[in-house]
Amino acid sequence: MILLSSLLITNCKEEMKKCVSQSTDTNVKLYNDLTDQLIPYFFREDYLGEKKYFDSLRVNDDDLYIDEKTKAHNKIFNNPEKFCNLYIDSTKSKNTYLGTDNTEVYLRRIIRTKDSFKDFSNSPDIKNLSIRSSIKANQFNLCTAKVLDLAEFDKHTNECEIGVVYFSEIVFDPSKKRALVFVDHSIKKDYYGRNAVFKLILHDNYWEIEDAMLVSTS
Repeated sequence: MILLSSLLITNCKEEMKKCVSQSTDTNVKLYNDLTDQLIPYFFREDYLGEKKYFDSLRVNDDDLYIDEKTKAHNKIFNNPEKFCNLYIDSTKSKNTYLGTDNTEVYLRRIIRTKDSFKDFSNSPDIKNLSIRSSIKANQFNLCTAKVLDLAEFDKHTNECEIGVVYFSEIVFDPSKKRALVFVDHSIKKDYYGRNAVFKLILHDNYWEIEDAMLVSTS
């Protein structure tokens, strides 16, 4: 009886909702699916409106942290009145943080340091990680955030901010079912920022994050 009760409790745990993009443009779909995961897992809890509360839970009780974060996330899901602003920086410069004089050599070196990325080390498109994507805010259709172009930032300074993000162009493998993308995220008010390369796999019509490599943090 005790075992059955335990199983019922486990099975009834709420799962975090996913916002699966229905775009027919492969690149747009990938950026949307990726951002859907970045908001709860790579960005901070600012979009939930209670960052300090979730920070304390993370330190003291991992299980409660996950449960409470999932419930809060799902309450915001498809509720635009509760959305915070995410700003897309698509025009600041043509290069990403990875753009250097020896870009290709540098990129191949960091890709080789991550075992799961090695399939991409000889990709002819590896330089795409150093080229900033031109995707615009109006190409996003997220379920937990309002996406605005960076030019709108000063107009919304008193509103909840998830941060500013930009993406690289996409590096696909030959099957077009795995991909690498460089992501840079910052929160201006806190002088906070970090960036990483993400590996994604297309699974059940959703680009899932399969692995990631942090490049820098500040």
